Amino acid sequence: MSRKYNVLWIDDQHESLDAVHKTATDFDIKLWPYKSMNGGCGELEANLSKYDAVLLDAKFFENETDVPGTEDTRWVHQAKDRIRDLDNTLAYFVLTGQAKTYASPEFNNAFPHVFNKGVDEDEDALFNMLVDTCANRELTKLKHKYHNPFEMCTDAYLGKKHFDRLHNLVLDIENPSQIKIAQDSLTGIRKIIEAIFSKLNEIGCIPDEIMQDKGWINGSGLFLSGKHRDYIHQKEILHPVIAFNIFKILNITQDGSHNQGSNLGVDAYMASNSNTFLYQSTILLLLDTLDCVKSFIDNNMDKATNLAKWTKAQTALGSASIRGKVTRIAGNGWGTFKQDGNTLEVGIPPSMVTSNKLKLNQSLEITTQPSSDGTKTFIKDITV
Repeated sequence: MSRKYNVLWIDDQHESLDAVHKTATDFDIKLWPYKSMNGGCGELEANLSKYDAVLLDAKFFENETDVPGTEDTRWVHQAKDRIRDLDNTLAYFVLTGQAKTYASPEFNNAFPHVFNKGVDEDEDALFNMLVDTCANRELTKLKHKYHNPFEMCTDAYLGKKHFDRLHNLVLDIENPSQIKIAQDSLTGIRKIIEAIFSKLNEIGCIPDEIMQDKGWINGSGLFLSGKHRDYIHQKEILHPVIAFNIFKILNITQDGSHNQGSNLGVDAYMASNSNTFLYQSTILLLLDTLDCVKSFIDNNMDKATNLAKWTKAQTALGSASIRGKVTRIAGNGWGTFKQDGNTLEVGIPPSMVTSNKLKLNQSLEITTQPSSDGTKTFIKDITV
C-alpha cells in the first residue's frame, strides 16, 4: 500500500532547487512542480483527486511561458483563491526566499503557514507539517485505505471521471448511517463495472463483437464467467471469484438501477428494507473486484496474449475434440460434461450416458455442434 503523498508545487525556480526535491523524497512526498499560477492551478483543476496538498512560492509567473522579470506576488493570492474554490480541504503552504515577504504581517495573515527557503529548520518544519496535514486529510486517508480501487479511477485504467463516483460509494461504506436512498446509487456501481469491461476489451480480454452488441453489458459478464454460448475460454481470463463478483454485481445493479425490478425486484426490496446491507455488500464486491482487476491489468497488458485465451465457439467446437470430465449424472439420466481447465459445460443426453456407460468423474473427449439457430451446443460424438 502506498503511503506517499502528492504535493503540487508552484515555484518559478523549482528546476534549480534540487535540495527541496531531495528533502521531499526523504519525507515520502512527491513534488509535482510548475512555474506559474495558470500552469499549476490548471493541473490541479484537471487532476484534483491526485493531490494531497499544495506548496507555493511567494512570487512566481502567471503563465508557464512567461520570462524572468514578470514574477509577481499577486499570482500567489489568486492561486490561493483558486485552490479554495476547488477544494477547501486541500491545505496550502508557502516556502519563500523573499525575506520581506516572510516577515510581512499582511502576508502571514493571508497565508498562515509560511516557511523560509534555504533554512534547514524551517524546511524540516514545513515537510513535517505537510506530512501531518496530508496524513490527517480524510480523502487522503481513504485513498490510502482503498489504494488499488482509487488507482483504478485514473486515466491509466478506467478514467479519472470515476473517482468521485467511487469516493461517494466508499463514503457510504465508511458511514453507513448516512446512506439515504441506496437504490439510487446502483447506477454508479454499474457504470464502474461498464468501465472495467471497456478496459478489459481494450487489452483483448473481452471480444469486440460483444462490446459492439446491444446487450454488451450482460454479454461481457457472461463472457468473463465462461457462460457465453458463442465463446470458449482456452485459458482462464479472470479468477473465477472475480468473474462471479462481476456477474453478481450486474444481476443486482441491472435489475435495480433501471428501476424495473423485472427479475429480482431489487428497487422495491431496497426501498422497503430497513437496512442497507445488500447495497453495502454490493459496494464491497465492487471494491474487491477493482482491487484484483488492477493487479490483473498490470500483469496482463499484452493484447495478443489475451486474445489467444479465448476463441469463437463455432470455430473451436466444429473443428476439434474437447477434453474434459463427467461432472454430474442426474436422476433423470442426463449427464454434464465440463471442459478441462475451463468453465464450458455441455449436457450429455441419457442415451449417450447409457451407450457409453459413463460414470462420474470419467475423462472424455467430445466433438460438438451448434444448434441451427446458434443458441445451443450439442454433443455430436463421445470418445471415452
